[in-house]
Amino acid sequence: MPIHNEEHRVERAIARVPAFVDIIIAVDDASADGTATQLLRIADERLITIRHAANCGVGAATKTGYRRALETAADLIAVMDGDGQMDGADLPGLLDAAITGADYVKGNRFLHRESLSAMPLARLVGNRVFSFLTRRASGCEASLDAQCGYTVIRRAALMKLPLDALYDRYGFPNDMWFAATRKRLRVASVAVRSIYETEVSGINPLTAVPIIGLLIARNWWRNRLAGLSAMPRRDAVTIQRSTASLRHGATKLAR
Repeated sequence: MPIHNEEHRVERAIARVPAFVDIIIAVDDASADGTATQLLRIADERLITIRHAANCGVGAATKTGYRRALETAADLIAVMDGDGQMDGADLPGLLDAAITGADYVKGNRFLHRESLSAMPLARLVGNRVFSFLTRRASGCEASLDAQCGYTVIRRAALMKLPLDALYDRYGFPNDMWFAATRKRLRVASVAVRSIYETEVSGINPLTAVPIIGLLIARNWWRNRLAGLSAMPRRDAVTIQRSTASLRHGATKLAR
């Protein structure tokens, strides 16, 4: 769980992590508010807290969490943001996709009608554009929500990725996706719900938009130089089944 300046939301975000999850790794990316204090107050024996001495970016915080997770016995590693926008009830669906064969599973808010209608217009347009460009640059034919950070990855798949080379700030989800597709990981896209309340996005479009655009262009060029053709349709699976129908299998594995 990458976290930055979420003192009013981090407790709620951790409370939304399902009880069957064995370990919660909270990475405080040098928050300047009371996030660190709030984390100390949370009485959850599953919680491991790591704090960056300096702000390194959401991508760097996610990578720190990944590295710590690899030191545990975890077979499936999920990422949920610390702002409380991700619904823990969707986690069984992502896990089920991994259990049934996917190496890397991405949440997809575009497949959830309620999230689509609730998403702020500017964010919806930006996410749509970046998702389209990311999908085209990676040769993926299936539905993709490129900017969604709600993911599950298999331990063995994560160990194949060059974490140190991935972008440290906003744009990390795009870079992670490109790394996964270059390694020919089997990917899946699962419908998830976003919970929009009073929070304000910390993304500065004046800096984030050009950077993400450059990341997409760079990865498109890399794929072209490598001679990678469009990813076969069977390697990209879109799952739209309801979370309720998936809960049993994921819970059984977690136990």
